[in-house]
Amino acid sequence: MLASLFAPAPRPGDKVALICPSGPVDDRAALARGIARLESWGLKPEVLPNALQRLDYPAGSALAGNDDERVADLQRAISEPAYRAILCIRGGYGLTRILERIDFTPLRKAPKPIVGYSDVTALLAAAHAETGLVSLHGPGVATPSSHDAGAANWALQRALLMEPKAPPPLVSTTPAHALRPGLAEGPLVGGNLTLVCALLGTKWQIDTEGKILFLEDVNEAPYRVDRMLTQLLQSGALRKAKGVVFGDFHLEDTPLASETPQLVRVLADRTRALGIPCAHGFPFGHRPSSWTLPVGARARLDARDLGKPATLTLLESAVRGPV
Repeated sequence: MLASLFAPAPRPGDKVALICPSGPVDDRAALARGIARLESWGLKPEVLPNALQRLDYPAGSALAGNDDERVADLQRAISEPAYRAILCIRGGYGLTRILERIDFTPLRKAPKPIVGYSDVTALLAAAHAETGLVSLHGPGVATPSSHDAGAANWALQRALLMEPKAPPPLVSTTPAHALRPGLAEGPLVGGNLTLVCALLGTKWQIDTEGKILFLEDVNEAPYRVDRMLTQLLQSGALRKAKGVVFGDFHLEDTPLASETPQLVRVLADRTRALGIPCAHGFPFGHRPSSWTLPVGARARLDARDLGKPATLTLLESAVRGPV
């Protein structure tokens, strides 16, 4: 198991690479807002050459260009020292198609944080598995208005990306609830449940031993969530974790940031026999006002009091001081 590798914090004036390693950009206005936000942080965002490509793929999900084009942008972002961070414009589908073609070794000598979520879970997990890189699971550059993180959570992402000091508190406007009581500390790992399961049996399978596993998904019927959690149970991934935290799992026909009783029942059922603290209802995932979480950095899950909201606390920053 590799030790966590912390990248130096990007500073105002640094160039950052914007890439689309999965699906295409559907919302140019959202991209423009995202670029303006990064510029307000003092960064110099550069949209890489193939990031605005589109390839209608027979599987029913468009790609941001063909595999060669997406590999070229991602490898350039990883390899060129001028880029001090890599920010994914959006998720979608397609990252698992190209993982085996990516050379992550430049990150060992010159680490840089990667930011994204959804399909980007595969990239964050692969980079962490191969180098120990600590990255950020959170909203992408072209986050649509309906899923906007809001001022406080964009400030959280900025702090985790650019400030090598004690991380800010994770603040939620709605309470999270314990499924199983207890207290756990360890590095955070995880992301989108579908992608976490897709990596099982590959060399990038997420190592959950001694970790706090965080999971989210969207538009997955409760029986499908049950099937994926059962797969994680049978693989041993859930039992090896020190704790499990669930984010947003809303369905297409339910309000954003909501959870159906049937889904909560699935989460409770699949964690009942684990013997580790588990909690649900944390505000991260495909939803408005979403947290950004540092993959590979230590956190504390406190679900000891079933009568009070469960809490997740970040114990270390996601980046280090400049080298």
